[in-house]
Amino acid sequence: MARYCGFTFIAVFAIATIASVPVTSAFQVGSNDRVMWETHCTYFGNDYGSKSGLADTCGDTCADDSTCTHWTWNSFNGGTCWLKSGTTSTKFRSSGADCGYVVSRSSSTTTSTSSNGLSASDSAEMLARLNEYRAQNDLVALTIDNRLTVAAALHSQDQATRCEMTHTGSNGLHSWDRVKAQGYDYSVTAENVAAGQKTVDDVMTSWWNSAGHRANILNGDLVNVGFALTSNPNCSNYVTYWTQDFGSEL
Repeated sequence: MARYCGFTFIAVFAIATIASVPVTSAFQVGSNDRVMWETHCTYFGNDYGSKSGLADTCGDTCADDSTCTHWTWNSFNGGTCWLKSGTTSTKFRSSGADCGYVVSRSSSTTTSTSSNGLSASDSAEMLARLNEYRAQNDLVALTIDNRLTVAAALHSQDQATRCEMTHTGSNGLHSWDRVKAQGYDYSVTAENVAAGQKTVDDVMTSWWNSAGHRANILNGDLVNVGFALTSNPNCSNYVTYWTQDFGSEL
């Protein structure tokens, strides 16, 4: 039987209120699994530049630019990609506009397994599932932070090496220690771990059906996430070890 466990640590508590009504539909994968995009939506603020072009080109334009984290396309001047940088805000309904955000910086002509142990498509699926749940509850979308991904990957590797699902590392460190060690100065951080599930759908369903893990997924104070999978076929109990690390920076 697969197992799962969740933990939340709060250093500073803050609440943000948004008066507008956010869009609640889900993103879909695009640009060779590098972005998530949606029609009839927009992001406000955080613009740093723009480029003329068709809506279909905005995903690649943003993913190819290391500064760009998300974008909005609209019909201004025959079609403009508005490039944005920073924490992805809530998306809002806007007829005739598209919006999206980057999940991978891999080459637009290459698909491969990343350092988190998941394929680009599996990574995109996990992020989409997380943000679909959050959108259904009027919460801002999570964005990938590479520091959290590294922390999650190291912990999945540690669990798989020991063939043990746990929040405590073999060095005695906890999730908040691990994310801070990667240079992520958190105000809030949380972690979900699981073992034995074979697919993203399996593990996301397990976490969603657990009140504690669901609370981490729906924590409105969290804005970033990193996740990872490590497998060890030599383990007699569970072969797969999953980790999700969430956070908000100070």
